[in-house]
Amino acid sequence: MGKSTYHKATVTLKLPFKIAPDAELIALRDAGIPVDDLGVAASGFLYMRTTSDYRSHIFRWFAGRRDGRP
Repeated sequence: MGKSTYHKATVTLKLPFKIAPDAELIALRDAGIPVDDLGVAASGFLYMRTTSDYRSHIFRWFAGRRDGRP
């Protein structure tokens, strides 16, 4: 069996669940995550999940490419 690979997110950001879309984009950009006007990452991979209590969104941005290459 091959060795497991674990990648830490370049940026992790926690935002309120009921944040305005414009404020969300501003927060992502201020954190250094390159997103377009729709919130899609311009580079790397952006993963978003909602907390189990529906109070927050957790954004995790990985600067590398999806296929694991730098």
